[in-house]
Amino acid sequence: MRILCMLPAARGVYPPEAEARRLNLMRSYTTPATQVDTDYMLAVSGFSPWGGSGSAEPPPDTSARAAQLSAQRAVQAEQEGYDAFCPFGTLDIGVREARKLVKIPVVGQAEACFLFCGLLDQPFASCSYMPGGEDRIRAWARDAGVEPLLVANTAISIPNSEYPQRRKELLERFVACVQEARGSGAALMGLVAMSICPTEYSARELSEASGMPVLDALACQIALAEWWHRTGLPPSLLHSPRSAPQ
Repeated sequence: MRILCMLPAARGVYPPEAEARRLNLMRSYTTPATQVDTDYMLAVSGFSPWGGSGSAEPPPDTSARAAQLSAQRAVQAEQEGYDAFCPFGTLDIGVREARKLVKIPVVGQAEACFLFCGLLDQPFASCSYMPGGEDRIRAWARDAGVEPLLVANTAISIPNSEYPQRRKELLERFVACVQEARGSGAALMGLVAMSICPTEYSARELSEASGMPVLDALACQIALAEWWHRTGLPPSLLHSPRSAPQ
């Protein structure tokens, strides 16, 4: 199986070291059965996923452009013979738009994590870079049918551009986020932003440091893409947002 993972930005938007780390990280999920290749967004969208104000979400005037460019790269990926398309990052940029244009699975990290949380049926929490995205995360959980399981939204409160220089503090703050989540009844860190895990720390490292299981969003994304491909089921079977229970 061949999967194309796409950075959520054009070449040169990330600093060179940060860009290379993320490309190498995605390729490291290659196995004997699954080849993971990487590429960039086709052009500059106006969205920078690195540092700045610390906001992890594109401004409204760039969201549509970023989604369009992501969907265009998905179309190219299908034409190039890839079996699935996976945009990097828990914003799931262009996932819904791409699904309208291609037949191959298009898998977002946030959606994959939510679906696995639903499979585990455990109360879970999220961990973001900065506060402010709580309503968005809850809306996504609602679309995935797992909102009742989302019991806490936490944030590191450090921009991701500072993580390489502040790794020890990042880990300390993650542990504090887990303590907050545990106090709200969480049994699992179900959605952790990518610059935290697995870019700076693996899920295993975070689990050992915090005493709570941590989902790796990239691993969930790759696993779900593999599941779609190997079952041969059409991704159109997945309804998002989910229908309300009768």
